[in-house]
Amino acid sequence: MSVRLATPEDEPAIAALCTAAFFEENLFGVTIHPNRHQYPDDVIIFWHQWLRDDFAEPRNRILVTTIIYNGEETVTGMATWQRQGDDPAAQKVISEWIAPGEYAFQPLPSTRNRAIDPTKSTILQDSEPFFKHHWAPTTHGVPRRQNWYLHLCAVDPAYHKRGFGQQLVKWGLDRAREENVHASVMTSDGANPFYFCCGFDEKVGNCTEGEGNPFGLANVKGGDILFKWAKDN
Repeated sequence: MSVRLATPEDEPAIAALCTAAFFEENLFGVTIHPNRHQYPDDVIIFWHQWLRDDFAEPRNRILVTTIIYNGEETVTGMATWQRQGDDPAAQKVISEWIAPGEYAFQPLPSTRNRAIDPTKSTILQDSEPFFKHHWAPTTHGVPRRQNWYLHLCAVDPAYHKRGFGQQLVKWGLDRAREENVHASVMTSDGANPFYFCCGFDEKVGNCTEGEGNPFGLANVKGGDILFKWAKDN
């Protein structure tokens, strides 16, 4: 097993992996793609667009886990860690970012996603005002906005329970510890035990809370916000 930074050449494999990993997950599957069983081949369009946005964000570091299978490298898992905050370490991450080239990604054969509910396509952005306050306080002497945020983590279902997810989480927790900042994640339904086992310390809230929250109105399950705290200064 190896963990390395992803490149644009990995994007097709990552998109296919995320499609499989989140196909029945409550938010990305059930809520955002209610027509996924009728149009299963369209779901990958969402992930191509998501990943291309992630590659374009200077604060992001996209990782993959891989194995060698039949002499070829196979992508088994992925994670996007995002360095939030405006402290010197965050500025260093931004300054070290390498932008994808103009022709880094292949044109998509279609951008028509018939599996998606158009009214839910921006539910993440629409719900953010209801939970972003959880990153406002200072805890253990460090502002919570100074953190490594696990923006996305997925393992190919064919490679579950082989330690790939733990290695992807460890990458960001190690950097948070080195920089003495927090780490945070919003979890999928049922995923809390995994993240606590990986080293997260505490649940501070849930992103579905608040009157009028689109997540709550859509009955999205999961959404707990977990932090691993920086050490006391």
